[in-house]
Amino acid sequence: MVKKKIDIEYIVIWRNLNNVASAEEQSELRIWLDANDKHRLLYEHIKVRNEHDVVITEDQIEQRWLKLQHTLDKKPSIGIKRWLQYAAAIILPIAVAAGVFYLSDKSETKLEMAHQITPGSAKAVLHLSNGELLELDDENKLFIEDEHGNVIGVDSTNTLRYNANASMQASYNTINIPRGAEYQLVLSDGTKVWLNSESSLTYPVNFVGESREVLLTGEAFFDVTTNREKPFIVKTNKSSVKVFGTQFNVMSYADEAIEQTTLVEGSIAVLYNNQEVMVKPGQQANIQSSGAEMSIVEVDTQLYTDWKDGVFRFEEMTLKEVASKLSRWYNVDFYFANEDMKGRMITGAMKRSTDFELLMSLVEKSAEVEIVINENTVLVKGK
Repeated sequence: MVKKKIDIEYIVIWRNLNNVASAEEQSELRIWLDANDKHRLLYEHIKVRNEHDVVITEDQIEQRWLKLQHTLDKKPSIGIKRWLQYAAAIILPIAVAAGVFYLSDKSETKLEMAHQITPGSAKAVLHLSNGELLELDDENKLFIEDEHGNVIGVDSTNTLRYNANASMQASYNTINIPRGAEYQLVLSDGTKVWLNSESSLTYPVNFVGESREVLLTGEAFFDVTTNREKPFIVKTNKSSVKVFGTQFNVMSYADEAIEQTTLVEGSIAVLYNNQEVMVKPGQQANIQSSGAEMSIVEVDTQLYTDWKDGVFRFEEMTLKEVASKLSRWYNVDFYFANEDMKGRMITGAMKRSTDFELLMSLVEKSAEVEIVINENTVLVKGK
């Protein structure tokens, strides 16, 4: 009996290892693993490398991946030891080619200050309706009270949760996420919100009117509890997003040239400049800061939502755009020696927990630039 050849793309393996794979991709991986013992050996080898945060770009890994598959097709009787050598060939040369390496303390490098720059963590400042400020983090458990001393919510394990019937009064709280931070929020109706760095959300302690309205600046992912009688509305300084129960991401930073609303599942209506447009799953509503009309485009939603699962993904993204995202998460300031540097393109993926030193090494190699770090300032210039 001839077995059918089963192929798989590396990105499917990568998404499974980083817990961001879809149900279809999980099934695809299981079928691929069951098809061949060599597949399982390769998977385990890549898994070890992934756990050590070795960062590679999709284009580079696919080239090695195809080369390895071609080699194996020609050598069906390859031994295990030899097989592992081929498997290692996927990772190690790519790591060098991508500029990913660990620098020792004795190394002389322009990145010697990078060890002081750390990835973001769970932090936030909560503004209560009575003017009180509370600092939230992943260490302390806090009980949130209203002005009458009634407990309306609890903050613990990186998440602020409000009670289902927190208060019947029309009082509002605001949660601010500083640079180098993120936080999760569960509103009184059960809606879950993931807030990215340098973002703010103003919301009622309890939704008592005919709609559920919140005000967002920055970026957030929403998993909205369904309630057909009381639509959920996200307002930004440019638009309003009306939903009944769905998952979507809104990116609306004041310093960005575009506002993006990306729908994962369900349906939403985006209201802008007296225009209301329905958005379908897999689509994105774009609003330019120049005031042009809203446009709807088809997108890979994971490019815009993986951040909430601890992953950066860049696909043909300019260095300026990449720097904007990294500056918020690592709390650094990027400067470019000339305008040409800003337009360099980068494609790749890495965990948001990646060491900044390694990440800058990758950027240097991929974008063919030189990076100089001085405390929390990053200068990008030509080689």
